[in-house]
Amino acid sequence: MNDRRKRGLEKEISRIIGMTLLTEIKNDKIKNLVSIHKVELTKDGRYLDLTFSILDLKDNINKEKIAEDLNKLKGFFRKKIGSQLSIRFVPEVRIHLDDSVEYGVKIASILNEIKKENDNIE
Repeated sequence: MNDRRKRGLEKEISRIIGMTLLTEIKNDKIKNLVSIHKVELTKDGRYLDLTFSILDLKDNINKEKIAEDLNKLKGFFRKKIGSQLSIRFVPEVRIHLDDSVEYGVKIASILNEIKKENDNIE
């Protein structure tokens, strides 16, 4: 599969999964806190790596439980992709979690605290 087709499929799959998360998932924690971060299709099109980010501002979310719930939805995601795309092989879905958004929020809060301390010193 050439790179242009691969990028197009990844973009379309990202749209499908995003809409599925918004409209068809019944679990409120997944629906409200999880968003699709990255979609990566292997060169042969057999595997699909979905990377989800969890926006947890209060640090009271059990990420292992959400990862387990997302893994339970792998078949559902594959079924939705297969029904909306006309491709020869519907890729097997692999779920990953991304914590870069959460890490960025944590770094920003640390920098804000340092700035407040410096303002109090002066």
